Amino acid sequence: MLRWNILGEYKSGEDVVLRILSQRGIKSKEEFLRNFSMKECLDLMPSEFKKSLKKASDIIKKSMEEKKEIIIFGDYDSDGVNSTAILFNFLKREKGYDKVSYFIPNRFEHSYGLSKGAVDDVLKEHGGKKVLFITVDVGITAHDEVEYIKKLGHFAIVTDHHQKPAKLPNADCIVWTDQVCAAVISWLLSRFLGSTDKSSLAMAALATVTDLQTVTGFNRVVVKRGLEILNSNPPLGLKKLLEVSGKISGEVTTYELGWILGPRLNASGRLETAEDSIRILVESDPKVVTEMAESLNTKNIQRQEKTLEMYELASEFKKTAKEKLPKVIFSSDKKYHEGVIGLVAAKLVQTYYRPAIVICLLDDYAKGSVRSIPGVNIINMLRQFSDLFIDLGGHPMAAGFTIAKKRIPVFKRKLLKYAQEYIPDSLLVPTINVDLKIPASIIDNKLSDEIEKMKPFGIGNEQPLFMSEGLGVTNTNIIGRDSKHLKIELYDGEKYHKAIYFGGAEFEKEFVVGKKVDLVYTLKKSEYNGSSYVDMLVRDFRKV
Repeated sequence: MLRWNILGEYKSGEDVVLRILSQRGIKSKEEFLRNFSMKECLDLMPSEFKKSLKKASDIIKKSMEEKKEIIIFGDYDSDGVNSTAILFNFLKREKGYDKVSYFIPNRFEHSYGLSKGAVDDVLKEHGGKKVLFITVDVGITAHDEVEYIKKLGHFAIVTDHHQKPAKLPNADCIVWTDQVCAAVISWLLSRFLGSTDKSSLAMAALATVTDLQTVTGFNRVVVKRGLEILNSNPPLGLKKLLEVSGKISGEVTTYELGWILGPRLNASGRLETAEDSIRILVESDPKVVTEMAESLNTKNIQRQEKTLEMYELASEFKKTAKEKLPKVIFSSDKKYHEGVIGLVAAKLVQTYYRPAIVICLLDDYAKGSVRSIPGVNIINMLRQFSDLFIDLGGHPMAAGFTIAKKRIPVFKRKLLKYAQEYIPDSLLVPTINVDLKIPASIIDNKLSDEIEKMKPFGIGNEQPLFMSEGLGVTNTNIIGRDSKHLKIELYDGEKYHKAIYFGGAEFEKEFVVGKKVDLVYTLKKSEYNGSSYVDMLVRDFRKV
């Protein structure tokens, strides 16, 4: 059962959207909903960041004049491949520069980020020529690796958004901010270089959502404009991915970015290499792109199956689910697949609502992936033990590391002791934040339309959640092809309402006709036979 945190209560006649925004710290509804230009948003970014974009663009222009080889060095997740594709497409397609290529490390051969092994593999292809490395989504912690590149006589621009270490790499230029994802940095850099390609903004929007960035401020404008492109003239690769997933009509929203496109782009790099994921974003041949889309869709199914299989290995937590769990779940196994340990960690967090560390045991070392909960800055916690890791990187909500196997027992003991002391019990109670308690009688098309103006929804700008009390149940029906969903008909004393509880068929007996319930829900406007109406989409309920 979730704890309901009711953030506000409706007062008769007030502006619901304004009330919700003010509770989220936004004073002006008009300012929030205003159609900001990208220049206005960029003006709000730190001056040092804007100067670094200019410096990087100057270095790239000079390198092109000197006919240097340029390597876009990326990462194998959605943010990494999108940021790589944005810069590569600009240089190759828009500028026609034929001395540019990309390199996505193989997580199983090169590990994460900019490694010496990956650098050596890149340089093998370039026969001693001077190379400009442009890292995207990696590099901010690669002090030794950048120094290695420089000592070999090459050049390096680091673009990244991960948390800065105390010691920065000695690159020719560092373009860094933690306010946007790597693909947005790539998009901004391409704009500084003169790009006019609108499709790259769709990629930046996709990466913003899949990299779990807040959909506020600059990011909100990026996602909003990117979705406009995806709904009008999407990049070929993303269009084909939507088609193979079954999304051939209807509005593309942040849901499709996070739950359809993102997983399919991530699947290839998790199981094998990210070659299909990057190729689908840079190829222009429709036949090739279609083949890549089908391949990624198949890999995503395999990834889902592998995740469930690995989750079953976390049996020790199933056995102790009713007992007192540690404040951080810690699971290691040689049977874990390195490419899906992050997904297993996320599933453990979802089940037990506490940070989870899942470690794949290899020969002499191990790879770990971590997911957290709101209020627990997991990268800061892990950095308390930085001396134990071979490498470590990440965000407040997610991290990854490599560690020697012999150090795992010490790490586990120290981490669990630290967590016991510094993570308060109150953070480990699953809570649902309800924006506003309202009488269901105020639900109508006008309210739904006002809520729609707040889109795109996402982290930091969540779809508003409402709670209404004492709704009388008048009828229920199990619906859906798989009979997993529940339709509930309700009466509030003035009006009748229809509620849909996706995945709620198992609770049908809880909704007794003639009895009352309290509901937490979102609103969704639908059209049928020329008429429009508003459904309540149930998130949680309580019997009265």
